[in-house]
Amino acid sequence: MVRIRAIVFDVGGTLIYPAHPVGETYARFAHHYGVKLAAEATTTAFREAMKSCSPRLKGTIPLDGNDRAWWKQVVARSMEQSFFAEPAAFDSFFEEVYLHFAQPDAWGIYPEVPEVLEALRDRAVDLAVLSNWDARLHAVLDGNGLGEFLPQRFISAELGWEKPDPAIYRHVAEILRLPPTALLSVGDDPRNDVEGPRKAGWQTVQIERPKRDLWGAVRAVTGR
Repeated sequence: MVRIRAIVFDVGGTLIYPAHPVGETYARFAHHYGVKLAAEATTTAFREAMKSCSPRLKGTIPLDGNDRAWWKQVVARSMEQSFFAEPAAFDSFFEEVYLHFAQPDAWGIYPEVPEVLEALRDRAVDLAVLSNWDARLHAVLDGNGLGEFLPQRFISAELGWEKPDPAIYRHVAEILRLPPTALLSVGDDPRNDVEGPRKAGWQTVQIERPKRDLWGAVRAVTGR
């Protein structure tokens, strides 16, 4: 097996998670507009909305980091917009939610993550992020202390591709100036973080909490 020279992490579900269930957060903000949402049902609807809105077609992903239009579609599918008295009320609600998730404290860090990143930084391996996210990710990573470990970031809404488009994996390899076989993808999504990069020639480790956490990435590098 080719020696791993760079580890490329997914973010959501791999390094961080919403500090509160999405449905609870939506319900809290909706309450400001006199709208009552069932938190658990909204969380379930959100997950289904994410699936129905992905993957996106080529040419539909922005390059400037602003992905409001897509996220607004996801949020709208997570609830009935008719709950809001006026379209403008939903627009304001969405903007509040969108900006909320740009805040570092809106996210929790999985317990082992800082220690794992510290251990990997001491080894001769580059660390990077590859995420189907937008420019908000910079503030989240920098604000919660993970940014110092992960200065190299490949963010779909800044590149115009998203996982599992083969082009995004090729782009990462080209920028890092490494052969695909020297790259290790670490993430929780079977399609985006395992199947996609594996087809591109990368090595992969799937996160499957609680069965397998981020220490699997360390073992992939150390062989232990």
